[in-house]
Amino acid sequence: GSDPGIWQQVATKSLSFCKEFVDTVTALNLGGGYKVGRVEGEQSTDLQKVGAPVVEAFRNYATEHGKELQLEIEPGTYLLAMAGALVSTVQDKVETTGEDGHVFLKLDAGMTDVLRPSLYGAVHPMTVLPGSGEDDDVGTDTENVVVVGHCCESGDLMTPAAGEPEQLAERSLRKAEVGDVLVMDGSGAYCAGMSSKNYNSFPEAPEVLVDDLTNEQDAVVHLIRARQSLEQICQNELDISPDLLN
Repeated sequence: GSDPGIWQQVATKSLSFCKEFVDTVTALNLGGGYKVGRVEGEQSTDLQKVGAPVVEAFRNYATEHGKELQLEIEPGTYLLAMAGALVSTVQDKVETTGEDGHVFLKLDAGMTDVLRPSLYGAVHPMTVLPGSGEDDDVGTDTENVVVVGHCCESGDLMTPAAGEPEQLAERSLRKAEVGDVLVMDGSGAYCAGMSSKNYNSFPEAPEVLVDDLTNEQDAVVHLIRARQSLEQICQNELDISPDLLN
């Protein structure tokens, strides 16, 4: 998604199809795929660089056919990926021994909320904050940990090796204790909408929108999705005839 040459090829190939419908086609949608660098070392798409050859291809089409096309794109992830975060609590901390031992942090969230790590080894930035909420309690000690979710599932891994969803990878984070908060950033796109909803009957987490109006005012928090209740999870389940149980 970050290579201008690829976008030039996509635009040129797509415009070649438009040539077959010059009289009727009015717009060309090139879709999305604009990469977002969520963690250090990942490169975000430079829209100016990838857009330049696309604009040139559209201008050449207009010159050749005497007709301008409307360019449409779908930059949802590019705009929203870093605008959302999963806020979770450390429920348990376990250390395994031996040469292959790890320190594990278990969250009260997981693949039920963010499936990208379990699905294709996506790496998300993480921050540990004190459960007290006090700035003075933010420590400086760090430790290497493996972060896992709350599902009874080997794939509920929040810190896989990049591109390897089944391979454990340690992350250097602030030293955490049970009750501390772990924030997983970069969760604004393909997370809530792609989560494994109600896996193991875990309810949908609530969602809030933080409206930071000005630097002089406290941010306003709006609840935009309430926590799902157990009754809502089960509401589509129906009673069956006792005869089926005999």
